[in-house]
Amino acid sequence: MKARHSFYIFIAAAIMGLVPGVAAGGDTNVIIHQGQTGDADKIYKLDDFDYELQQRERESMKQWNIQESMGAVRTGDVYFDKGEIGEAIYFYQIAIKIDPNNPVAHEKYIHAKKIMKQSTSPHYSRAIEYYGKGMKKKAIDELVLELKENPGNEEARMKLNEIESE
Repeated sequence: MKARHSFYIFIAAAIMGLVPGVAAGGDTNVIIHQGQTGDADKIYKLDDFDYELQQRERESMKQWNIQESMGAVRTGDVYFDKGEIGEAIYFYQIAIKIDPNNPVAHEKYIHAKKIMKQSTSPHYSRAIEYYGKGMKKKAIDELVLELKENPGNEEARMKLNEIESE
């Protein structure tokens, strides 16, 4: 009888939010453990990743004085015209994040992604995507693989040096 009474008290407390957990609304960290391949027992906290990505976006927006979505699109256009498609894609993503209903940003993003896939190797494309998401270590790994396959790829070498110097 005592166990049943305790069970009802626990249920009532959970309903009222007195028991910590999802109902309490605390911070949630998703932790991913990698298995036996590679870096065993490393823990990646997605909150840290999210913070680094947001920090990079804020720094880029300050540097380019971006205050609205079309400003990010124009900055992306500057990079696109210079042939730096990966950076253009990054700024088109910022434009979409600022204003998800901006059709120009979506069109330019899709167009730039198509051009990148046609003109670059899979390793380089993945590296740029990882870098845009703030995943520097994975971007470096992909660039190293690209340079092993194509040692003459100066664009990949320059991007690797840029990422490593940050």
